Amino acid sequence: MTHTAARRGLLHATLISPDLQAACSAYLAQLGLHVSELGELDAETARVLGLDDLHGHAVAWLANEAGEPILRLIEDPRAVSHEPMFHHGWLALEVLVGDVDTLADRLQPPFRVLGPPADLQLSPAIRAAQVLGPCGEMLYLTQIKAVVPPFDLPMSDARVSRPFIGVMSTPDRTASQAAWAALADHAGWSFDTKVTVLNRALGRPLQGRYPVAVVPLAGQSMVEIDQVELSTQPMPERRAGLHSLAWRLPATANEIGEHWQSVGSFDDAVTGEHRVGLRGPAGEHIELLRKIGFDLTPAPLH
Repeated sequence: MTHTAARRGLLHATLISPDLQAACSAYLAQLGLHVSELGELDAETARVLGLDDLHGHAVAWLANEAGEPILRLIEDPRAVSHEPMFHHGWLALEVLVGDVDTLADRLQPPFRVLGPPADLQLSPAIRAAQVLGPCGEMLYLTQIKAVVPPFDLPMSDARVSRPFIGVMSTPDRTASQAAWAALADHAGWSFDTKVTVLNRALGRPLQGRYPVAVVPLAGQSMVEIDQVELSTQPMPERRAGLHSLAWRLPATANEIGEHWQSVGSFDDAVTGEHRVGLRGPAGEHIELLRKIGFDLTPAPLH
């Protein structure tokens, strides 16, 4: 699957699904997406994603009404759903929508609304609902109603536009912020705020606040970093849900080898881009796309 060359920032998310057909049907019927391509996971992409054992498994690309592929679903019948609030790494995919109240009100199983639409404590111009999807992934369906300085946020009147923020859970905000700042060439902002969906899931007071950082990235996208203390509990070997986020970013980072572990890389002759898989300090996986000639593969960490 290729992307418009001019598009930068957060391109798409990769989900692991125990039942590909059921997940696709839910997204098509309730979020208005459509299947733009069906195929099998090739060996090089599987390696970049750290999913070598899923080489040859079924893949579906889902696109929005504008025809942009925004979700890649990979089928793994062995994958087990495990709500993302209880482990570090990717917590949620924030998706830009035009009318969050109408969209959330119409959602039915297998989608589950965890938090009804509400204005964020950060700004009343941001209104969001927290939803669990058919693969166990958490979606923040977010409507941007006005400009929110100092952030550069997109606005849309589309039913479902595109993912624009990756939200992650980390045991160490400082370490995670440093890793993402290296990719962004921007330190970002740090503050404390309540995260209601976490407080509810973890049984904490609803007004409880968390150390948070926001790092802006190209294409009106960003990453939100939530520092969360979690008790150690066993996790399934392969979790269903949000696995990786793919970004196209300017080739300006010089320090990523200090913060990121290489998973794999290859030159994509179809797109003319170098694709590299990286794992961050909280376990989050990303896929970076750069024009061939900008080799961002860091030395493996030991």
